Amino acid sequence: MKKKKLAIIGGGIAGLTFARCLTTKEYEIHIFEKKENFGEVGAAISIFPNALSVMDKLGLLDSILKVSGEFQTVYLKTQKGDILTKSEPKSDYPVICLHRADLHSVLLKDLDNEIKLYKNYSLKSLSELENGNIKLSFENNEEIIFDAVFGADGIHSAVRKHIINDGEPVFRGYNVWRGIVKSNFDVGSASETYGKGKRVGIVPIKDGYYGWWATCNEEFMKDDSPEGTQAKLNRLFGDWHYPITELINNTEHILKNSLADRKPVKGWTKGNATLLGDAAHPTTPNLGQGGCIAIEGAYILAKSIQKYGLTKKAFDRYEELQFPRSKDIVEQSLQLGKIGQITNPVLIALRNFAFKITPSSIAIKMFDKYFSYRVTSIEI
Repeated sequence: MKKKKLAIIGGGIAGLTFARCLTTKEYEIHIFEKKENFGEVGAAISIFPNALSVMDKLGLLDSILKVSGEFQTVYLKTQKGDILTKSEPKSDYPVICLHRADLHSVLLKDLDNEIKLYKNYSLKSLSELENGNIKLSFENNEEIIFDAVFGADGIHSAVRKHIINDGEPVFRGYNVWRGIVKSNFDVGSASETYGKGKRVGIVPIKDGYYGWWATCNEEFMKDDSPEGTQAKLNRLFGDWHYPITELINNTEHILKNSLADRKPVKGWTKGNATLLGDAAHPTTPNLGQGGCIAIEGAYILAKSIQKYGLTKKAFDRYEELQFPRSKDIVEQSLQLGKIGQITNPVLIALRNFAFKITPSSIAIKMFDKYFSYRVTSIEI
C-alpha cells in the first residue's frame, strides 16, 4: 500500500517530537524548516516530568538527562536576595533544564534516516484540493502536494493563518532577555527574583553552565541602543543580588524577545491541516510549560492518528484532549506574568507578603498540578 505523504511545517520541538511519535510504516514524513539549518536559539529550556514521560516513551530520556542539569529546590526572592519562598518539587522524573539546542539535537539525531528534511523552505500559502489533499507553495516557488499538513511553525504560524486567521499575537507589555553562560558560580538551585516591573530567573544546566532570563516592562521590542544590551541590563539590574549581574556580564550572546501569546481558541483543524505546539496554543513562559505542552500535544496527535487514521475523528480527539490543558496553562501563565510585572509599590508589598506566608506545600501542589500529568497514560 502506498504511504500517505505528510508535511510538518517547522523543525522545532513540536514538529520533531510529532515525527518521532508517529510511525513511518504508513506515512512518508517531510519536515520543512524555513531557516538555513535545523537548530535552536542559544537559550535554556525547562523540561518537566510531564514532558519527560513522553521522552521516556520515545527512548530518549537517557540522552536528554546526559545534557541537562537537575534542580531540586526552587527559590522566589526579592531583588535584595531575601527569600520569599523555598519549594522542593517531587516527582517520579527529575526536574531538569538544558540548552534548547541540545534538546533539539537529541530529537533530530538519526531522524533523517526515515524522514525527509528540508532547509530554507519558508511556507508561502496552502490551498485545499478537491480530493482533500493540500498543496503547499513555498517562497522558493516550489509547490508540493500532501495528504495532510501539520503546522508546527510557531506563534507566527502560516498554517494558523490558513486555519484560524486570528491576526497577530498579543503583546503582553514586557520584553525578555535570555542567555546561557559558563561560570564558576555555585548556584545549584533554580530561582526567580521579583522587583518593580522586572524579574530575573536562573536555572542550572550542566557542568557549570547556567541559563538566565530577565524581564522588564517596556514597549514592544524596544531597541537597547544607544547604551547597548549589557549596559542597559546593568542599569536595570546592577543593584540586584548575587550572581545576577555576574551572569549578565559574562554572557557572550544575549537574545531579546517581546512576550506574547494568543487567546486560546478552538478550531485547530481545517480539512487535513492541523496545528500543534506554539502554532496551536502559544503561551508566555511564566510556568515554563510551553515546550512541555508542545511535546504532550505532539504525542496525543500522533497517537490519535495511529488509532483513527487521517480522519476528522483523529483531529477532533486530539483537540478534545489537548485544548483544556493548554488553555489552562496559557491563562495561568498570563496571570502569573501579570503578578510578576507589578509596578505599584503597595501591590508589590502585598505580593511579596503573600509569597512569604504561603506554605511550601501549597507551592508544591501548584507544581504537581502540571508535573503529575501523564499524557502517556490517557485513553486516546
